[in-house]
Amino acid sequence: MVQSAAPAIIEITVFDAKGQLLRTGNAFFVSRDGLLVTSWTIVADAAHGVAKSPDGKIRNVTGVLASDQQRDLAILRAETKVGVPTLSLAKNSESIAVNAWAVVIGSSLQHKEQPVAAGTITSLGSDPKKDGFQIGGSIPNDAAGAPVVDAGGEVMGIVTAAAKDGLRPSGLLDPLLAQAKSAGTGRWAAAPVESPTVSPTPTPKLARNPRVLYNPAPQYPYQTRLLRSGPTTGSGKFRVTFDANGQVKNVQVIESTGQGLLDSAAMDALRRWRAEPGAHEWNVLVPVTFQP
Repeated sequence: MVQSAAPAIIEITVFDAKGQLLRTGNAFFVSRDGLLVTSWTIVADAAHGVAKSPDGKIRNVTGVLASDQQRDLAILRAETKVGVPTLSLAKNSESIAVNAWAVVIGSSLQHKEQPVAAGTITSLGSDPKKDGFQIGGSIPNDAAGAPVVDAGGEVMGIVTAAAKDGLRPSGLLDPLLAQAKSAGTGRWAAAPVESPTVSPTPTPKLARNPRVLYNPAPQYPYQTRLLRSGPTTGSGKFRVTFDANGQVKNVQVIESTGQGLLDSAAMDALRRWRAEPGAHEWNVLVPVTFQP
């Protein structure tokens, strides 16, 4: 069972707004398009994140799509073009019953021994779908975010960092997953949000040949340092389109750097560029080269 579940159980690594490592934890995929479940405590103060699978693949995590902070649960999305292996959530609450068998499986990248804990359910709340439950096996402190699997190989619960009532039943994920499906790419709680400065001008002078006034350079993404091959370089070209007010209307990849994380870092920086107001929409071709 552990061998079957392991490919879908991953290690999530999160960083602050400056790219400094905050922590790593367990998580697991629940949909082919990259939805993953973990403990809210692991990602609560993060600005960036990556998901590393047992096969060595590293995927950018776009942000938090839904969360239940009281119960310490979070749904995030990792970028994937080909899909990811998944675990199925238990549909029948009867699997969460006293004396039923359960096993906690952490990421093999964090835990050398598998499973992390195993035993029978010793106690549970009055509502198996909403209340916490406990198992006889001793669960280590660093198992937060790991799935609790029943005898049929389905996820019956989640280990959280703040589960005073015990383990959280997987039924609590249903409303979060419904919310996540309409949440787009999500966002990080600590991601920097820039508010454009608006200066009142009675009659703005429109430039015939507008100039770029604010052009922050793309920062090398720290996530790429976690790649198995090590830090990478890359060069690409991007078309930045400004509207008549000097705001960026669109950023288009003309020539990719060859790395999705590098392309994303370049586009994030280019979207913050500002130009003089002009008489019409215009664009500029920007070459970008990344060096670690």
